[in-house]
Amino acid sequence: MARSRREKILDITREEIKKNARQLMAENGTAGLSIRAIAREMQMTAPALYHYYASLNDLITALVMDAFTQLADKLEVAAADDTVQSSAERLGAVANANRQWALAHPVDFQLIYGNPIPGYEQPIELTYPPARRSFLVTARIFAAAIDSGEINLPTSYRNLPAAIEDSLRELSTVEGHELPLLALYLTAVAWTKIHGHIMLELFNLLQPVIVDVDAFFKYETQQFLQHVGLT
Repeated sequence: MARSRREKILDITREEIKKNARQLMAENGTAGLSIRAIAREMQMTAPALYHYYASLNDLITALVMDAFTQLADKLEVAAADDTVQSSAERLGAVANANRQWALAHPVDFQLIYGNPIPGYEQPIELTYPPARRSFLVTARIFAAAIDSGEINLPTSYRNLPAAIEDSLRELSTVEGHELPLLALYLTAVAWTKIHGHIMLELFNLLQPVIVDVDAFFKYETQQFLQHVGLT
């Protein structure tokens, strides 16, 4: 069904609002985001913006959902690359795609994985579906490697502490996460390593120690995959 001219204008204006919001966050950090500041940038009144987003919370939620969706899209494309054969190569491609997206969209990455915005209450029922997609991209690759016998897990990964195993078992009951517990665990470990590197790199804290961060990220990714039994 064709969309009306009014609907198209609403969408264009919403995108412009989000563009200005990202620019403000890039300049002043997430704490500097406000409806009044965005309205000033757009030469509108603050009340006029509430016609497009009912609250600042709703606007931030839209930005969060966009960021999670764009990241997941990038990772899913990397995981589906037909030229990649092994699980190790596929996981490496996904890790690299994650870092590339974060470096190209630092404001969006920090919005979803950085410091919480004061006063913002995230509606999990809206943000969790797009958020889990990125996690599940990696988890499904690990699950496939486990099922095929491609991965030779060290004993230390096969005998997890009870508290961790209980958490993973509970996670596996959530829709979409019905995967081997070890696949979920390895994904969580990979997640912390990748995002830890990205945050240090984004804030220029890694570069004074390791000049060639590209080589460092590639080497550490390979080392992690070998450590968990993938070659």
